[in-house]
Amino acid sequence: MKAQPLKLGEGSYIHCEADEATHIMLCLPGPIPTRIIPVMIKGSRKDTGNWTWNGDTELPTLKPSVRSTDGHNVCHTFITDGKVIFLGDCTHELANQTLDLLEVDY
Repeated sequence: MKAQPLKLGEGSYIHCEADEATHIMLCLPGPIPTRIIPVMIKGSRKDTGNWTWNGDTELPTLKPSVRSTDGHNVCHTFITDGKVIFLGDCTHELANQTLDLLEVDY
């Protein structure tokens, strides 16, 4: 599985079906591998702070781009059809490359 659907329940994330997900867990190649991202499948994301997700756990697509920092690295990507497109403003060796999402091991 490339995107693990999660929902927040009593202070922790629990596994759920895609249509119940409030978040997804992704595992990317590179220096900041694990991400938990707030998502929605339907409706407008305006003013929500969520990303839109296509609901697919094997070939996930998120919009807009995902930008993360860990204090040392910046990782800026598009997640499209299960691929990670590392943008040119990444500060690590995967900048300008496209790689597959890794399997989520949760």
